Amino acid sequence: MAQVSLENIYKSFPQRKLRSPTSGTESDAVNQDSASKVPENEAQPEGSGQAVSVLRRINLTVKDGEFMVLVGPSGCGKSTLLRLIAGLESATAGTIRVGDRPVNHLPPKQRDIAMVFQSYALYPHMTVYENLAFGLRRSQPTLLDGQPKPEWTQRFPLENGLVAATRSFPKSLRYWSKKERQIDHRVRTVAQMLQLDPLLDRLPKQLSGGQKQRVALGRAMARNPQVFLMDEPLSNLDAKLRTETRARIVDLQRKLGTTTIYVTHDQTEAMTMGDRIAVLNGGQIQQIATPLELYQHPANEFVAAFIGSPPMNFLDVQVQAPLLISHPQFRLTLPEPWEGVLRSHDRCTLRLGIRPEHLTLSAPAPKNLSVQVERVEALGAETYISARFQEDREAPPLQVRINSDHRVVTGDQLWLAIVPDKVHLFDPATGLAIAPQ
Repeated sequence: MAQVSLENIYKSFPQRKLRSPTSGTESDAVNQDSASKVPENEAQPEGSGQAVSVLRRINLTVKDGEFMVLVGPSGCGKSTLLRLIAGLESATAGTIRVGDRPVNHLPPKQRDIAMVFQSYALYPHMTVYENLAFGLRRSQPTLLDGQPKPEWTQRFPLENGLVAATRSFPKSLRYWSKKERQIDHRVRTVAQMLQLDPLLDRLPKQLSGGQKQRVALGRAMARNPQVFLMDEPLSNLDAKLRTETRARIVDLQRKLGTTTIYVTHDQTEAMTMGDRIAVLNGGQIQQIATPLELYQHPANEFVAAFIGSPPMNFLDVQVQAPLLISHPQFRLTLPEPWEGVLRSHDRCTLRLGIRPEHLTLSAPAPKNLSVQVERVEALGAETYISARFQEDREAPPLQVRINSDHRVVTGDQLWLAIVPDKVHLFDPATGLAIAPQ
């Protein structure tokens, strides 16, 4: 197991030239969703020129044995960052360390890292057993109990040939070298951990999606690497199976204690799996914190909106010191810890953030919000409501989460109260959070 350190990582790609089929001229092609040009006033890595910047100023340390989740919208650079760590892409600038050694110059096979892909990447002509054993036969694995690696560095062509030639024979007639016996022990141990014992003789086409995912995970585990990398491994599974596999991955990671970096765009996966979460957007890390820290104290407006479902509501409010914030539809007095902040922003406009679960049904009052229900989503234990201000139909709808005991239908007129202790304020110019003193 090892710590992973990323120091000032940049990644950029040269702009592609597209030739027009009509004029024959070339033009630059830039994917604006996943990358942007590095601003001229920003320090660029040497040689980057006018390249398209995908990752910028990435500094991240994943502790030994930690489960770190990289989360963000599609195109934010999280999978590219994972590929840099694995060695499948080269960093434009910066240093990647696994343990105490820089690995930028090392090919993937020498980094002692195992990666689980979104598409499973199983060999269709091999059985589950052969898929689990394939990496071990081509590498120098460690033992499950953490003992030093066996001396398999010398090659024995005749012995390896006998092993391969008799592999399809009945077990009693096969030739078993010392290496093959250790591989067999390792494969069966991993299969038992993942409950794959009954499936070892099946081909991938005979497996369900969840079983394929367990085989892909087992193939990575069999090598006993220093670091696990997982690139959205659950995205192809249905909701129920995703929940089961998510719990299994967390349990296995805690049991093995292997440093794990997990990429997802699903904030529910991130919140339930990670020891810490790194939120990315536009190729930069927005915040690194524990799940509850992200939820309760987001660093900026993007993190506040991304973490939480339904997303946080935002309203522009006018500050009136010492503790009053006003909106055309309501006036609210905040708790005393906000006094110092509000005095320094007196007569300024700030962005008020309030989560759907912190809006409650209440009675008419100047501090409450008068809304009309536009949509109701009954989920059983709770109900999601989309509502608009009755006197400002052009304003964005408010998302509200209430207990299902309250019966609400489309068209109802409600009064909503904001829980003052759960208010968030943001600077509208920078998007940064403003915390009470």
